[in-house]
Amino acid sequence: MSTKKIVIVAILVVAAGAAIYGWSEFNRKNEDLSGVKAAYTVEAMQLINEFNQNDSAANARYLGRVVAVSGLVKQVEKDEEGKYTVVLGDTADMSSVRCALDSTHAADATGLHRGESIQVKGSFTGFKKDDTGLLGSDVELNRGVIIKNKSGQ
Repeated sequence: MSTKKIVIVAILVVAAGAAIYGWSEFNRKNEDLSGVKAAYTVEAMQLINEFNQNDSAANARYLGRVVAVSGLVKQVEKDEEGKYTVVLGDTADMSSVRCALDSTHAADATGLHRGESIQVKGSFTGFKKDDTGLLGSDVELNRGVIIKNKSGQ
């Protein structure tokens, strides 16, 4: 085999490998967090206070990790696409933990009520700090699942 043919075959093999890898990554599904062990278990107000005191250290600790958060339901939001977000925290405080539910667990949010004590688990994705002090800060979790309803319902 000539050098030219070897180079062409090598390029085709690399291109085929890259195409297979790209196809598998494009079609990859996110892991359902209901079976994943949380790296941290924390109360909603404790988590909010940790970020308000030192958001850099808290961000380094939680970013990309699965966190189980317990607290009172402040609100359950449903957007125009039918996706649910459960908002936890003290109903008298503007700051909250916002957990966007995984679409496969959206039905779990329909029975939640304001003031109910629950635990949700999600992947920590960020912190939106309110520097004005007027709107409250938000800790954000994605791909959330409701793992425990403390009121027994």
